[in-house]
Amino acid sequence: MPIHTVLGPIDPAELGPTSMHEHLLSDLRVWSRPSAEEPPPGVPIGPELLGYLRWNALSIPENLVLHDPDVAVRELADARAAGASAVVELTLEGMGRRLAELPDISRRSGVHICVGGGFYVEQTHPDRVRAADVDGVTEMLLDELRNGIGGTGIRPALLGEIGTSWPVTDGEWKVLRAAGRAGAETGAAVYVHLSFRGKPAIPVLEALVEEGMDPSRVVIGHLDEYFDPGYHREVAQSGAMLAYDTFGSDFLYGDPAQRNPTDAERFEMVAWLLSEGFADRLVIGADVWAQANLKHNGGFGYDHLFRRIGPGITRLAGGDGKVVERILVENPRRLLDRP
Repeated sequence: MPIHTVLGPIDPAELGPTSMHEHLLSDLRVWSRPSAEEPPPGVPIGPELLGYLRWNALSIPENLVLHDPDVAVRELADARAAGASAVVELTLEGMGRRLAELPDISRRSGVHICVGGGFYVEQTHPDRVRAADVDGVTEMLLDELRNGIGGTGIRPALLGEIGTSWPVTDGEWKVLRAAGRAGAETGAAVYVHLSFRGKPAIPVLEALVEEGMDPSRVVIGHLDEYFDPGYHREVAQSGAMLAYDTFGSDFLYGDPAQRNPTDAERFEMVAWLLSEGFADRLVIGADVWAQANLKHNGGFGYDHLFRRIGPGITRLAGGDGKVVERILVENPRRLLDRP
């Protein structure tokens, strides 16, 4: 079966190193929060403001909007130069998705762009989703997978990032179960967004499996934001895929107790997972979602995953390039190719 991109289907063999979680054009001001520390007056978003944003990532709403296609092209082209073949763009309805502009970004950057289908956390659900039951949402997802999204003709490569909060809301359970049914019927993988405030991975996976999903086609996102070896081992042993997908983000949310891990900590997680023999259960991404992630503002950008993290994982594996090939190529290829 082909892998669906915004420029049409490609043979799975064409897919090389792939980030499984990115955003190119998005609006995630749903996560904006006030801060006790006022931003420095008159300083535009850019390198001079980066220190403030690393400590107060949610406090300037404009930081949470990726709005410029030309910037996306330039920064994706850097990723292409660093070895990237594809990115999976997981911006959904209610997250500022601008799907019609992605084909041009793909052409100009030379990077394959695969997109997800479905719905994010409950705050972003459109009225038709709120009003529907599980069967109704399932039909919406099946229509996207079979016919394309919103009249664009662009078909999702998978479902996701299907949103969950902590605790998971009733509306989110409804969408999860619908995603499980649609994924089971079509063979599409399901990529789940988890909150770092809890450990819902196993109940989420159980709900998807109850609806017919093969665990090996479920991706549990953001697990690097809550590292508990026993928890991660349970997810891996269940057969599901683990996503360590926030490489390059080292933000705090106004409180040292609420922060992203550092990349050094993420490498420790990868080393642990490899030592457990679970390289075939791992996908990675940078989840660029804020202005502070972008290179031209002083962040690490999309190329970070390919320029530094991939080679770093090879070093962790004692120089065995087959390990990073599995993580960056083989695992994404299997998930994006519908059986």
